[in-house]
Amino acid sequence: MATALSVWVAPAQGATILQAGRNEGCGKSTCFNDKGVFTQTWSANNAGGPMTVGQLMLDRGVLGDLDGKTFRLSFQLNGQELGSWGNFTMGGIAGDELLFNGQAFTWNPEDGELTLVLEIYKPKTGVGGFSALSAPGGSAPNNIQDNELPNLGGGSGVDAIVPGLVPEPATWALMIGGFGMAGAALRRRSRVVA
Repeated sequence: MATALSVWVAPAQGATILQAGRNEGCGKSTCFNDKGVFTQTWSANNAGGPMTVGQLMLDRGVLGDLDGKTFRLSFQLNGQELGSWGNFTMGGIAGDELLFNGQAFTWNPEDGELTLVLEIYKPKTGVGGFSALSAPGGSAPNNIQDNELPNLGGGSGVDAIVPGLVPEPATWALMIGGFGMAGAALRRRSRVVA
C-alpha cells in the first residue's frame, strides 16, 4: 500500500524526517497484522531526487497497545533491507508522536519505493523469566547482525557495554520462596519415637 510521501527537512542536519501514521490497514486497536508486522510504503512517484533519511516521526496510534512487547524498526527497498534502526520495548512511552533517530541512509526514488517495516517479536529469554544480559568479564550480546555492522555510526567498542545481571521480580519471588522452604526443611527436627 503506497502512501503519499510526507517529509520534513531538518535545517540543522539536512536529513529528511519521514512521517508514518495510521492507514487503511489499521484496525481499531492496532495497525499490526496477524503476523505482528506493520508496513508503510513511500511512493517513488511523489519524491524528487535522492534524499538522506535520518529520522522517523511515528504516530503513537500505529503502535496501539504494545506495552511490554518489543518491536524491530527497519527499512526495505524492493524487498531488500536497507538497514535496521534497532529494537524497542514500548514500556510506558507517552506522547502522540514518537521521533526515532537512526543511522542515516540515502534513498533514491528512482531505485524503487521505500518501505518501513515494524515487526513484533519475542526476545529470547532464559527459564523462569531470568534474562542474563552478560556475565562478569564477558562480552555483551547484542541484536546486531554481522551484515549490519558496516551501517553503524561511530567507532569501535560494540562489546564495551556490560550491563549487570538483574533477575526479574517473579524470579526474585521464586528465589526467596525457595530459600525459605529450604531453610524450613533443614531446621525440621526428626521426632524420636519412644
